[in-house]
Amino acid sequence: MSNPGRIITLFLALILITSTADATDVRVLGLFTNKVLLRINGQQKLLTKGESFDGVTLESASGRGAVVLIDGESRKLGLNQTIQGNYKKPERIVSKIFPDFQGMYFITGKVNGQPMRFLVDTGATNVTLSGQNATRIGIDFKKGSRGYAQTAASTVPVWRIMLDSVSIGDINVPNVQATVIEGSQPSDALLGNSFLKHTRIQRIGRAMEIEKKY
Repeated sequence: MSNPGRIITLFLALILITSTADATDVRVLGLFTNKVLLRINGQQKLLTKGESFDGVTLESASGRGAVVLIDGESRKLGLNQTIQGNYKKPERIVSKIFPDFQGMYFITGKVNGQPMRFLVDTGATNVTLSGQNATRIGIDFKKGSRGYAQTAASTVPVWRIMLDSVSIGDINVPNVQATVIEGSQPSDALLGNSFLKHTRIQRIGRAMEIEKKY
């Protein structure tokens, strides 16, 4: 015959183990303007406003306190204060790209919600569009900041603008800085580091995996 008391004890122990496994322990070690030094689950981490680590996002910080987001809830913390929360680590958001016959990595994504074909270019500072492609998707790029760039053939005018969003697959990044080059080149937009800095890139065989950071 089963022992009801023992069953209840085991059930409560299981709940305790599960809760402990998901618990997030956060302590404020240092406060700065738009930065905070935290100990998160035993690891020290300096977060800048908007950055995340292990399920904790810094929303704001000053010398008087910090606001962090845990479990979708904003929590205010002062120096040396500690909080705990339960969370589930987010699933990986990954886009996998295979090279073409020349070894180039192309992917179709979106700029401001409009389709755009990209060449992944880890050497490009910004996402880069031709003036022709920018106009095609309704961007009035000449309202941006004008400058000049040297190409293989000549010096050409360029404009620096802020895109509402850039996405590939399920990876979406808002407010992405971009460069627009007057004319029809590059024919495919360059997926540069103003987008890629929000991701992790690794090679698995011939494939390139681009994973969104949290």
